[in-house]
Amino acid sequence: MKKTSNALKVFLCIIAIIAGLCLADYLIAFHTGSENRYVGFDGDFSNSGIIDENGIFDDDPQTLSELGDLVRDCSKKLNMNILIFLPDSSRSAYSDDDVRDFTANKYNAVFGENTDGLLYYIDISGKSPACDDIAKSARVSLIFPDSTCQSIFSILDEYLPPSYGPVYPEHITNAITNFCALLESYYNSNDISGYYHDSTATPPVYVYEKGGKTYVTTSKPPMLKLIICIAGELIGALTALISYLAAKSRYKFKSKTSPSIYLSNENAKFIERSDTLIRTYVTKHRIQSNSGGGGSRGGGGGHSHGGSISHSSHHR
Repeated sequence: MKKTSNALKVFLCIIAIIAGLCLADYLIAFHTGSENRYVGFDGDFSNSGIIDENGIFDDDPQTLSELGDLVRDCSKKLNMNILIFLPDSSRSAYSDDDVRDFTANKYNAVFGENTDGLLYYIDISGKSPACDDIAKSARVSLIFPDSTCQSIFSILDEYLPPSYGPVYPEHITNAITNFCALLESYYNSNDISGYYHDSTATPPVYVYEKGGKTYVTTSKPPMLKLIICIAGELIGALTALISYLAAKSRYKFKSKTSPSIYLSNENAKFIERSDTLIRTYVTKHRIQSNSGGGGSRGGGGGHSHGGSISHSSHHR
């Protein structure tokens, strides 16, 4: 009975320690600890519109102007930047990573880093298979997750030609008109959950919402930090408890016995004390050379960018 009582006390002590650590984690987790880089949307939708690099509307500037007005109207309604890019044949050799690299940097160049918005790249460059891409910045990554964008791509496939077919202005007109309608249909800024981690940004950042406020920071979201801390502590506590119970089952713990009962203090005499160096150790470390400068991630062009950009890509 006494052994069971002692084990219970140890277990309750461990639980109390875990509870205290969890409370500390909760308080630490909800402190972001880094600068909030979020900029948002300043209400200026004049830069939203269409860049027709391909020249698909060179013979019909009126239609291009009307489509641009449609995009800017959608930008105003949704409080976000919207740019549609129509590439020419000079980008037909782009890999999928090149496309994503281009759209991220193009968005930042036009609207600025960590602003709310997106760039829709309709691949009519002649690349096969065509790689359409939606580059989403800051809060828009949370409003339009990849699952939503893939649904939009599937619907727009009805209007866009396959990569190997000819492209006509009406293809693009129908795609842009329906794209704006779909954005308005799927838009719901009040139903945001989760977070986005942009590991290709410089520096890598997390995008999330807390208390109705959007954050773009280098710190992990509070709930993610809390989950990681609690999981680590639970694993550590469980390991400690298992080790304790395993040791308890193997050994009988008795009270300590003083060795002085076997030896008279009058007969214990220390006649010599020495301090001898037994052996020495030498540890060697190889110093790595840092050749070639700072380097870049991802190979090729590095595929890195500033700000906070997520991508949803689709092949035709």
